[in-house]
Amino acid sequence: MKFNISLLGLLFVCIQLTAQTQMANFYFEKGKEAYNGKFYQEAIDQLEKALEKDAQHADALCYLGYAYYDTKEYDKVVEVYTLLQEASPDYWPWYIYLRANAKSTLEQFESAASDYELFLSKYSKTADRIHFHHQAAYKMEYAKKASDLRLKASEMKSPQNLSKDVNTISDDMMPQINPTGDRLYFTSSRKGGLDNKDEEEENDWGEDLYYIEKTSNGWSQAILLPEPINTYNNDGTSTFSADGQQMIYVKCGEKGGMGSCDLWMASLEGTNWTSPENMGDVVNSKSWDSQPSLSSDGNMLIFVSDREGSYCGSMDLYISRKNKFGQWSVPANLSELNTPFGEKSPYIAPDGKTLYFSSEGHPGFGDYDIFMSVFENGKWSEPVNLGAPLNSSGQDTYFSISASGEGAYFASNRSGLGGLDLFSIEIPEKLRPKPSVVVRGVVKDAKSNQNMEAWVLVEDLNTAELIATAKSNSQSGEYLVVLPSGRNYSVSANKEGYFFYSNKFEVPTTSKYQEIEKNIALKPIEKGARVVLNNIFFETGKATLTQESYIELAKAVSLINANPRMVIEIGGHTDNVGSDEANMKLSHERAKSVRNYLVKAGIGSERLEAKGYGETQPVADNETEEGRQANRRTEFIILAN
Repeated sequence: MKFNISLLGLLFVCIQLTAQTQMANFYFEKGKEAYNGKFYQEAIDQLEKALEKDAQHADALCYLGYAYYDTKEYDKVVEVYTLLQEASPDYWPWYIYLRANAKSTLEQFESAASDYELFLSKYSKTADRIHFHHQAAYKMEYAKKASDLRLKASEMKSPQNLSKDVNTISDDMMPQINPTGDRLYFTSSRKGGLDNKDEEEENDWGEDLYYIEKTSNGWSQAILLPEPINTYNNDGTSTFSADGQQMIYVKCGEKGGMGSCDLWMASLEGTNWTSPENMGDVVNSKSWDSQPSLSSDGNMLIFVSDREGSYCGSMDLYISRKNKFGQWSVPANLSELNTPFGEKSPYIAPDGKTLYFSSEGHPGFGDYDIFMSVFENGKWSEPVNLGAPLNSSGQDTYFSISASGEGAYFASNRSGLGGLDLFSIEIPEKLRPKPSVVVRGVVKDAKSNQNMEAWVLVEDLNTAELIATAKSNSQSGEYLVVLPSGRNYSVSANKEGYFFYSNKFEVPTTSKYQEIEKNIALKPIEKGARVVLNNIFFETGKATLTQESYIELAKAVSLINANPRMVIEIGGHTDNVGSDEANMKLSHERAKSVRNYLVKAGIGSERLEAKGYGETQPVADNETEEGRQANRRTEFIILAN
């Protein structure tokens, strides 16, 4: 009889347990359904009921962790997934990855690193899941380095919000400062542009391009770029050539586009922008292409894309360079810098070597952080986090810095007026780009004194490499070029029907930032015109031409060949150091050296006369080194044309 009672009791317990399990499964299915429908609070309620019936229900614990993860309740994620690990040690290990992410967000970095390591040891290595191993490896490195990053002493003052004079309640973002630091372009979704209100987004009237200019009282009011640059679609994320006359920017949803957003080009002619042109199917893809940055010499473009071939399908940095025909090459993935997570907002500094960009994959302080990398010896250096307080726990993106390195700007969603605001910051010397020299001025017709458009070429005097080409503005005559440190440059202006003008600029690696104003007067090609060839050099005290002279001489050959009736006198001039007789002889020998070079290059000897003037025709005071240098010169005089 006792045996029967015990058996009945056991049967009753089994029935109860079965009922409990059935109820737990019932609530789990309801919770799972709610979770899949993104009703997270309902899912949490149902899954907690399931766990009341069965505290070790592994699937209920798994989905409850999912719901807490999606509602950003990371402390509860850690708690629930620790219970799951105890209840079912061999459960599908994806939850370990999510627990590691939660711990990392809670800045429990040492424990997070251990979880990532555990995940990597347990998770499947089938072909379709290898990318998760890549992501976990980067996350583990992030966790291992994040603590030290936070303990690092800051060398920066806190960034300054550009204030309500510039920022609005809408997103203000994507700043680009010009090389001289007095004009800042940016993108804004504020009201008052070519409005196209997004009803699903608060304070979003569509992205448009604006700029502000520095005045004695701070920044000017924002100025909207005109049509056809801005349209009623999204237009933004602009990058400009150093002189501000070439622009690459992003247009989305545009007729004739390749993908959802494409890169487009426009040029400034006088005071008006040309109609933008799509950069085409070599650069653009059928996916999303955005956030371009153009190098100061106009030959390198880095942008962001999620096109096929991106690392784990994330936003990646891509690079394109101009080929020998002046066309943009097929973009290459910057695999040295990209992670399996997002990289965006690249900015090529004026030195052409330092790249700033934002990443959520490299070790940082939170969401997106700003990093720098330098291109040296044919490769990009390991990215360096710029540190706090520039970087924060929020999204810090779109870094831009002037050629002086003193004024830097970025966008962040830390506390401000809107979602993203523009901030300024001063960064330490070691985080700045290498110094550059800015040469700017106005090109005029020497005879009429009218501003004029002309080609401006930047060349390496030692290698004859053509580094950059630009044009002076057709209305203002203004030009601007950036000369990174470490080279000797020839900067020349050329226009058909005019004698070219050249000048030499030495920019050693030890140089500091400077701005040089050099106005250029081009002389029409006509009889009697006298022109100094500034970039013809001789060995000291000799008539031997140096290698640095060859660029200038090649220009002279081209000019004379283009004007077949031109007859030239080549005049040699010296300073007053030495005897009159010695200087007269040296100047004549130098003029002959130039003539001989031109004859060897194919110019008829009958079209060239060489004459030495010694120190008899100074153009400056011989009391200073600068004056003596100006007097040591080679001149061309047009005798006939």
